[in-house]
Amino acid sequence: MPATQTSYGPAAAAYEGMIASAELATAISRNAEDAAGIGFGKAAFQGTAEAGIRAAGSVFRGVTLVDHNARPANGDAYARGDSVPVLIRGVVWITVVNGVAAGAPAYVTGSGGFTANASGTTAIPNASFDSSASAGGLAKLRLK
Repeated sequence: MPATQTSYGPAAAAYEGMIASAELATAISRNAEDAAGIGFGKAAFQGTAEAGIRAAGSVFRGVTLVDHNARPANGDAYARGDSVPVLIRGVVWITVVNGVAAGAPAYVTGSGGFTANASGTTAIPNASFDSSASAGGLAKLRLK
């Protein structure tokens, strides 16, 4: 039988939507409403339906968690109608749109980008960054 994999690389230290801490976390289930779906580790905003979420909006609901059992045709995203785990309390890895420092309060743009910049953004209630990162880098976001 031929080998199915012949080269190996190191596992990623972290990735978007990965729980970043073994401490207690709380997640809720919501349904993806966007036609394009919603990615892992992305801001989830209140959708049209009571249990719906969208990738952009004005009412922040939490951060989508990664699901290794999600349909592979979706890549790193949940499709419209998928049940999505949304972290509302805990620490999760996310990508930041600009540099952040550990301890800084967290904000989200209307399009779902995470930032420490208060200008033109919405404060995420009781949220802060647990690690520092440069623009486009991974950072730990703590939701309380």
